[in-house]
Amino acid sequence: MYIIITSYIVNILVAGLMGTLLFFNFNGKVEERMLKVFGQNTSGRQILACLYLSIALFSVVGLLNETYFLKIAMFLFPFQILYKTLTLLSVKDKRNPVPYANLAISILHVFSLMQIEKFGI
Repeated sequence: MYIIITSYIVNILVAGLMGTLLFFNFNGKVEERMLKVFGQNTSGRQILACLYLSIALFSVVGLLNETYFLKIAMFLFPFQILYKTLTLLSVKDKRNPVPYANLAISILHVFSLMQIEKFGI
């Protein structure tokens, strides 16, 4: 159960932060770093921001609502595993840190799903 909670908290912190940083056009060193990692502030970047913020919001609902705790995890975590694993295949710049961070989060979510399967929670 704790690993599922951890998956939700990681989603809230990481997806919430990245979504916020991508959604709002910050100036200075933050935007400079975002440009290096995510490129120019384009429509595609804004769509990615919305995806991250959606993940964070669903994670908040899943974490705080007992009725939806497992229902959201059973959909959200496999979706994220697929989406995040695909970034490894699609991002050409192998120095970009995003695919590797995505892989780490995917591994966490795999263990969360294994916990659900093992204990039938």
